[in-house]
Amino acid sequence: MLSIGSLRGGAGANSGIAEIPTSNPDAPVFQECGYFDVDQVGKIAQLLLVSLGTACVEKTAGDPFNHPGAVVADVKKEMLEYLNVQSEAFATGTSAIVLQLNYLMFPLALKFVVKIALAFTLAVSGQISGEIPSPLQVVEDILEAFVRSKKNLFSRVSSKLLYSDKKDDKIEDFVQELDRTGAWMIGRREVLARALLKRVDRCKMFHCEMKFDTSEQLAEHKGKCALRPVTCENEGCGAVFSAFNAKPHDGNCPFKQLPCEQGCKVMVKRGDMDKHCVTLCPMKLVNCPFAQAGCTNSLPQGVAEQHCVDNLGHHLLLVFQTMQKQGVSIGNQGQRINLLEKAMQISQRTEAVDIGTVLLSSREQEIRLKTMEQEVLKLRQDQKATDVSAEVLQIRRELRSLQKSIETVTAQSAPQQQ
Repeated sequence: MLSIGSLRGGAGANSGIAEIPTSNPDAPVFQECGYFDVDQVGKIAQLLLVSLGTACVEKTAGDPFNHPGAVVADVKKEMLEYLNVQSEAFATGTSAIVLQLNYLMFPLALKFVVKIALAFTLAVSGQISGEIPSPLQVVEDILEAFVRSKKNLFSRVSSKLLYSDKKDDKIEDFVQELDRTGAWMIGRREVLARALLKRVDRCKMFHCEMKFDTSEQLAEHKGKCALRPVTCENEGCGAVFSAFNAKPHDGNCPFKQLPCEQGCKVMVKRGDMDKHCVTLCPMKLVNCPFAQAGCTNSLPQGVAEQHCVDNLGHHLLLVFQTMQKQGVSIGNQGQRINLLEKAMQISQRTEAVDIGTVLLSSREQEIRLKTMEQEVLKLRQDQKATDVSAEVLQIRRELRSLQKSIETVTAQSAPQQQ
């Protein structure tokens, strides 16, 4: 059984050499391989940091007087104890979730009895089903249960109603802060990840427990162990993984040099293959340079020049035919241009005539105005003359009337005198 100290990555951590009681100095000392699946160890180590950050945020959610960074030490201690209990429960065949209830709720006197009963029941069911989860999945389930236990009332409500996106961003930022400040160093997390992996790996597929009598035998085994760490040999990669993952990694490594997929015989990195095929590859299919003249051939861009040389006569014929068609269209366009020029000239002339007409009409209007002014002056003079002649005529009329009156009186007085 691993201790809490071993899970914390302290002095009691498994060093890869089996601890033999010193009371029997004659007992053989077996040396253990101690290799682990590098991929599983790395993922568990990262999962530990993410779970710690998430639990701290969940515990302080809605508390204005508490910051996630202030509870890191306490939450980390609780998480290590929780991992120790739950991983032991899984190793002995007891359900982690049920064991959690047993550990927290049952009286001390009943814990042992309940634990044994549950271990027996679940061990039998596990044998029947034959399903063994991967160590990563086991640790992930344990840590998810721990994070759920840290949620306060505000965190539970907000996760269902509001602030879910903001909380996710806050968790991500806080995890990055933990990683940046070295609150939990990667080396210590990897030590803990190996201890957890060794405890929950029931199928013994992700860690090697083979033991050997001599260092020579151990060294020979480590040179062949499927779990030995190896580094990718592709230039620029540098990824580290277990030996049994070398082939899968090589089949997906973006730095792997591969022959061009289009057959140009150039070695290209897998990650740059698509870019090479659509840009620089001489086998990229392109249209003939004389496509606008009517050539319909599609050919690799590396042989386009040779294609033009081999089909020079055909291309010249296509160009001549195209020029003839364009000549007809050019002639039609020339006629249109001439018509437009004539129309513009007529328009300009019309505009000139319109301008001349306007000038002429303005001059005529000036002459008419002057004539009218002269006529007005004449009329005024005539009016004055007309007024004088009218007075004279009136006087004449009065004189004539007076003369007639005199003649009448004289005619009447003549007979009386006789």
